[in-house]
Amino acid sequence: MISEEIGRAMQASIPHLAQEVEGHVLEVVESMMESKIDELKGMINAMQERKGTRKCTYKEFMACNPLPFKGEIDPIICQRWIASTEAVFIRSHCEKEDQVMFATGLLQLRAKDWWDVYSKELGEEKVQVLTWQEFKEPFLKHHCPQSAIDKIQEDFLHLRQKDETIDEITNVFLDKLKFCNDIAGTERMKINRYYGMLKAEYREFIIPAKCETLNELIELARDREIEIRRQAERGEKRVSENVSSSSPSKKPKFQDQGKKDKAKGSIPKCKTCGKLHTGECLKGKKGCYNCGQEGHPYYRCPNPSRTCYNCFQPGHIKAECPKLQQKTDKEARKEEAPRAKGRMFQITTEEAKDHPNVVSGIFSLNSMPTYVLFDTGASRSFVSSELVSHPSFKIERLRRL
Repeated sequence: MISEEIGRAMQASIPHLAQEVEGHVLEVVESMMESKIDELKGMINAMQERKGTRKCTYKEFMACNPLPFKGEIDPIICQRWIASTEAVFIRSHCEKEDQVMFATGLLQLRAKDWWDVYSKELGEEKVQVLTWQEFKEPFLKHHCPQSAIDKIQEDFLHLRQKDETIDEITNVFLDKLKFCNDIAGTERMKINRYYGMLKAEYREFIIPAKCETLNELIELARDREIEIRRQAERGEKRVSENVSSSSPSKKPKFQDQGKKDKAKGSIPKCKTCGKLHTGECLKGKKGCYNCGQEGHPYYRCPNPSRTCYNCFQPGHIKAECPKLQQKTDKEARKEEAPRAKGRMFQITTEEAKDHPNVVSGIFSLNSMPTYVLFDTGASRSFVSSELVSHPSFKIERLRRL
């Protein structure tokens, strides 16, 4: 009976005991997990602190492949090196106090000579605390003089496309544009400058007024370049080229020489002396070969014969030749063309593009895109009333001369 009572009491207490054991185990596990989490957080914070305090080494800086600088007095090359070096500063996480030291290690040849002289003038103490901005000021002053910048601006104004592709001339344009903010400061000014730089075969098919950005104009020029290449592959030619190729060729040289030879052929060859002459042959006879008299040689003859070198007839010289004078009078009458009268004609846009003496296109007139047609054969100039009504134009009556 007692054992049964004990068994029933133990069965009744088992659920309560299991709950106590479970709760105790959960408390132990939870405390262990909290300690582990705190430990991991501490390790992460320590790693972050070590990473933040760790400096970039010169080896890590050079691993980013920075560009060397050899001392060219060229603003474009100089600015390109500055931008490249500053990009390496960002990639390598270079500290500000190390930027000048690392960057001067990239100087070579004349640039290294300049830095050696300049650093001695500053002194070692000032060089150690020199910032990147303080370094750039004398560096740019020496390697980017104002005279070189003025030359770039002048070249930018006269830049014209010749045999370059669109990508090649665009790269040149953008390099010089960095130093021409006063000349092409706005997007519209850049568009007009770029358009005026292109060849006529590009400008004829591009309207810059429809472009909002410079990139849009560049894309249109590239599309036109592709079309020109396709036309060349198909063997198509411009109308102006066909007209020039069909123009009469130059007269062949030595025409007069042929006429002379023909005139000489009319004189028979002498059977006695083998030379070309008229009249009696005086070979073997004494005296002058010209008059036949003795007492003087041929070159001292008092009665020299006058023979024309044009018709080879005796009695006159070439300047008095009647045949030559008749020919000269005929040519003079042919050259006297009637005086042309002034006239006006109408020409369409398509005819203007095809005509070899007519140049047309969009030009900037008083900062306005204007369609202009140049005709070298016209005697009068015309302008639309809508254009002259613009406030930028001033109308004045011309005085009669």
